[in-house]
Amino acid sequence: MALCSRAYYAQTLARAADNETEVCSAGCRVRGARGSGLTFSDKDVEFGNYQIPENWDQEAVVEALTKGDGWFHLKGVYSPEDVLAAKERIYYHNQADKALKQNTNHQSQDEKHNNFNGMVWALFNKGKIFEKMAQHPVILNTSNIIIGENSAVSSLAANTVLPGNGGQLPHLDYPYYRMQMPSSNPHIMDDAPPLSLQFVTLLTDFNSENGGTAFRPNSHHKPRYPDNKEDFYKNAIQISGKAGDMILFHGALQHCAMPNRSKGFRTGILQHMAPVYIKPFENMAQYVQDDIKAHASMGLKRLLAMDHPYPMLKL
Repeated sequence: MALCSRAYYAQTLARAADNETEVCSAGCRVRGARGSGLTFSDKDVEFGNYQIPENWDQEAVVEALTKGDGWFHLKGVYSPEDVLAAKERIYYHNQADKALKQNTNHQSQDEKHNNFNGMVWALFNKGKIFEKMAQHPVILNTSNIIIGENSAVSSLAANTVLPGNGGQLPHLDYPYYRMQMPSSNPHIMDDAPPLSLQFVTLLTDFNSENGGTAFRPNSHHKPRYPDNKEDFYKNAIQISGKAGDMILFHGALQHCAMPNRSKGFRTGILQHMAPVYIKPFENMAQYVQDDIKAHASMGLKRLLAMDHPYPMLKL
């Protein structure tokens, strides 16, 4: 079964191994060095070795995200080894960066859903496993078709819902924030092309007990911010899935992480993709380390919009 619409996405994404001695906390990679306590190192990451999801059907995925309910559940996207490698890095940085403490810095009312325990940002700088996972052909191909072949990663982060956490505020993803839209015309987005897609990789099982994501199906067809929480919960469904699965959804689909009533962590990677003409949520071009960009594969260059010529300096 062909998984890639462009031949260069199917090639082996070979990368030279970096030395494995650097260990730090905020913002930089921990490379499986001695003393880090990590089981998997960057040398263990096999670029280009991707699984085909059990229920892979590109046409069905595109139909669901655009004309359908707004979301799709793919099963078995990543191997158990990739899941474990990613999960231990995220838990390491949760501790090292003290990310389990509440972060109250937010720019607007619409961004309060990011005021959430357990967020880990700047994943590209925290291990090659995240470079590999971000370039899965499912992500690249789906983004190609729905939001353009020059679409770029707008944010790459991890979200761990802790035991006892009360969940997120229902929300839409960037750039579907109210402050971004013309307030004089609430219908401006009704027939607009998709401005973002979200790819959630499950690193633990998701279920109704541990805070599995809730969606309001079909809400992306007329994007509106879910100010009425009771109405959202009345019409929402909660998804379940296994570690290694992926949940894909339209950025304008109303959703939130639900309360974690279990005794375990619920962890996922959030890869936010947007057309190249949308200013990204995270300042990807600046925060990704120079050594990563210097050895970037074609797929990573595309994700970081490294070859995008705009804005131009015209003198």
